[in-house]
Amino acid sequence: MRGGRSSCAFLLLVASSGCARSCKNEHPYVPYAIGDGEAPAEEAGASVAPEEGGTPEILAAVAPAGTTRWPLEGLELLSPPDRVFVLGLARDVDGDGTKDAVAIVRSTKDEAAPDEVVFYRGGARGVTEGANVASGPGPQPDTDAGCTKVARLAQVGRRSVAVELGAACASLATSRWVGVLSFDRGVRTRFAATILDPAEAPKLTLDADGSDRDGDGIDDVTLRVSIDAPNTPFEPMPRATAKVVWFDRPAGLSREPAEPDASLRALAQAAATKASRPKDAPQVPGAVHQVRALYGALCAEGGAARLVKLTVGSGGVACGPSRALEEAGFALARAYATQGEPARAVWAIDRAQQPPASKTATRLSEAQAWLAQAAPIAQAKQLRAIAAVPQLERSTAPAWGPLAFEANGKLLVRTAAGVARIDPATGDESEAPDVAPWKAHVTSPDGTLRWLSVTSACDGGPLRAAFASTGPALDADTRNVLLPIATPLGTRCTGGRGEAARAIPLAWGPRGLEAIVAGEPVLFASDLSRASIAASALDQPSTPGAPRSPSGKVTAVATSQGIVVRTTKSRMLRAKELEGGYGELQACTVSDDAAFVACVRGGRAFVGQWDLP
Repeated sequence: MRGGRSSCAFLLLVASSGCARSCKNEHPYVPYAIGDGEAPAEEAGASVAPEEGGTPEILAAVAPAGTTRWPLEGLELLSPPDRVFVLGLARDVDGDGTKDAVAIVRSTKDEAAPDEVVFYRGGARGVTEGANVASGPGPQPDTDAGCTKVARLAQVGRRSVAVELGAACASLATSRWVGVLSFDRGVRTRFAATILDPAEAPKLTLDADGSDRDGDGIDDVTLRVSIDAPNTPFEPMPRATAKVVWFDRPAGLSREPAEPDASLRALAQAAATKASRPKDAPQVPGAVHQVRALYGALCAEGGAARLVKLTVGSGGVACGPSRALEEAGFALARAYATQGEPARAVWAIDRAQQPPASKTATRLSEAQAWLAQAAPIAQAKQLRAIAAVPQLERSTAPAWGPLAFEANGKLLVRTAAGVARIDPATGDESEAPDVAPWKAHVTSPDGTLRWLSVTSACDGGPLRAAFASTGPALDADTRNVLLPIATPLGTRCTGGRGEAARAIPLAWGPRGLEAIVAGEPVLFASDLSRASIAASALDQPSTPGAPRSPSGKVTAVATSQGIVVRTTKSRMLRAKELEGGYGELQACTVSDDAAFVACVRGGRAFVGQWDLP
């Protein structure tokens, strides 16, 4: 019952204790799955084992195509005018001892019209005329666009029925309406919400359970929300599930405050267990991504929630500061440290406690120990200020920095007046008329394309990199590439545009564009058809202004904890003059022997010397 996004085989679950569809009305109930379609007619009445053990499930009845008069379990149902039956359920849902019927009907005149829920109250003389009690979101997208109708109906508690209505599309943004209806105190919608499905978003599934969780004899509402692995460009990763629970109290539904964070923390703790084991650490990034994706889909604080317009609360699920996000972030940091990736570990630490995550003071000191193992600390022997003023790119576009080492160990500084040459050991500065100033723009090897930006997605999807022709019609022919990096939680879009993400180019050669984007090493294919997480650096020629040495074998990147220099081993470079300001460093680069590193801070350049064992 967990088919892919384009699947058309959908299971409609009616709870049962293992008997046939003629069972008595009083029996235990199992969760109802909200996915993205209707069950094929031949599966109606089949027994399906539940996901977590317990009693088997019975598929809901699917109406024969075009049915307007339907004999359903001894009841004679007549559809409203210009409607045909889609699904039907015959149970005593109002508790008066007589079987009722709930059905989903569909328009025969307008394909875009939303489906409707109709209630037939049972009595001594049969059922009453069907009355519309709920409608789906609509109008719905055209089926010619690759969309299919979504319809769900199941009894999930003694007096509760779960419904889902809407559409599922492969490449269009759509929405679904979900509700839990009760009939024992008159027909009422006890719970309702809208599920937003952005184009190409991972499948979001809801399992509704109306069991009486607090033992007061009244059905409660539990939603188990699952998010599938994301689509391309992400690598395969596990499905993740969390719960949201509401208790039905005299004053209305009251949410269990521990959820969904308790469910998400269980996932984060499982990831943390793997993070310290070298063989399991590579699984942690995918698991952490799914924790964040599920929080983002559920919680209003995520910035792009998909569960919205709730009839309880403030319109969305307010989750507050999340311990789960913090624990997941530190699990990711430890996994990177375990794999010998200290720069990625630092960026993971920086993100771990950013809102909406909680912030626990002791966690940072724990992480420092992991970093020290992955990148031992080296203190500067000396730091020299450079008189030549570096020419920095002022836009948010990715750019080559103004500093570059030569193969002979001298440092070049691009200035507004030309290029200056500095001896990092003595501090001597002179003009370098033999060196042409290199451009800040990041362009393809053939000079036809320019890297314009990396921005977040307003719908919470992956980051997007934009490239454009360098010809006269710059920006007219923009090419977008999706990155395997999720938009940070809490990101808000202004003016219809996403926020810029930090991107550091490393090299652009025949084998593609290498870069660090939002703290992740990325490789763009040479034809820009795709982007992937880079497993290691390529042996492409070094570009002036890159954070690599002239040979391309050493890299220096500034982080909030220090400058990470990577050769055959990694070191964390620090200096007393830089304490408290490592996050301000930019445009760092390194010499071939890794003895000298130069960076820009506050618009001025400096070069430091370190002894690396």
